[in-house]
Amino acid sequence: MSKVLLSYTWNRETFLEASQIAYNYEMKHSPKRFLGWVFIAMTQFGVVAAMKKGAVGLLVISTFLVIYWYAFRWKVRQLLLLRQFEKSPMKDQPFHIAADESGLHLEAMTISWDQVKHIVSVEKGFLIYADETFLFFPTHAFANEDDKNSFAVMAKKQVASYTKA
Repeated sequence: MSKVLLSYTWNRETFLEASQIAYNYEMKHSPKRFLGWVFIAMTQFGVVAAMKKGAVGLLVISTFLVIYWYAFRWKVRQLLLLRQFEKSPMKDQPFHIAADESGLHLEAMTISWDQVKHIVSVEKGFLIYADETFLFFPTHAFANEDDKNSFAVMAKKQVASYTKA
């Protein structure tokens, strides 16, 4: 039975990295991803309305929405997330995790592989979606590339829903 050990600190950078990866992955697979296109279409209708009838209300509103969606959405979300992180008891806590064929063993709990619903492998680590828990294992948590690859092989074998994004 092979065991993979992970160790990292749940600091501000890791939290933001996990949040952005999860957000991008979930947005990519959500109908919300088309919302930006709706705002662009509203802007185009606003231009037409402004040129034909002199009504600039829709143009102004849709322009602000497009600017927010493409320029400020992550920045606003980041501020809200950081506020949440600063209040979290997990702030700057070290994590030591052992993964083996029976599950993921954290200091305070064990998550069996049956509880893991989905794993997403990304360049910067792994998103683990369990019953009521979301975990992120950053690449730097693994001692070396072999441990990271061993974890990936183990996760693929143990969890039916494994995606490489």
